[in-house]
Amino acid sequence: MTQDAGMTRDTALTSDVLLEAQERAGELIRCGFQEPDEIAESLVEVLDDQGLTQEEAERIVAPLWEERLAEQAHWPEFTDVDRLERAFDLLEDQGIVAAMDFTCCAACGYAEIGGEADEDSRGFVFFHQQDTEAAAAGRGLMLRYGGFRTGEESGGAESGGAAEQRTVEIGRAVVAAMETVGLPVEWDGSPHTAIRVAPLEWLNRLPE
Repeated sequence: MTQDAGMTRDTALTSDVLLEAQERAGELIRCGFQEPDEIAESLVEVLDDQGLTQEEAERIVAPLWEERLAEQAHWPEFTDVDRLERAFDLLEDQGIVAAMDFTCCAACGYAEIGGEADEDSRGFVFFHQQDTEAAAAGRGLMLRYGGFRTGEESGGAESGGAAEQRTVEIGRAVVAAMETVGLPVEWDGSPHTAIRVAPLEWLNRLPE
């Protein structure tokens, strides 16, 4: 009875809505950071006004998730995303907070990155969820970076002209870490320019 009800409910979805949900699910799966239920919730947030339920979203995600898992079996042992993770680990060892897929956008990332710092943190680098999606779509990865205030003002991202030299120092450290792990990196040396990692093959293994 429940299954019949679910099948009847599915038929209420138009082909356009179903296609949109499948495409969006595929995008989020390629990003590789969210669990299946989180992806389903994201679909519902976007398409609930068009009749998509959580149960339907989960059924849409499931076969796409299994398909991606099957693809992973043929990936190289060490991918570009593995290299990126290694570079972020190197930066953490240097007192630089390194956060992957951090917050929804740049504004939120800059506002919240200070909460990830400890008293020894001298700077930060992150990429946000929209950056992840761009990288997964083959457009390269943008890295946001900067320094932290020191002393009594520690824990907040620096701003203004006084912070530029520290920001440049963090930028140089980020570039060096990318080069150390063999990732191609583009940066003009300006504290006002994001660092771009490209070309980058985004093969990020799904959460276990």
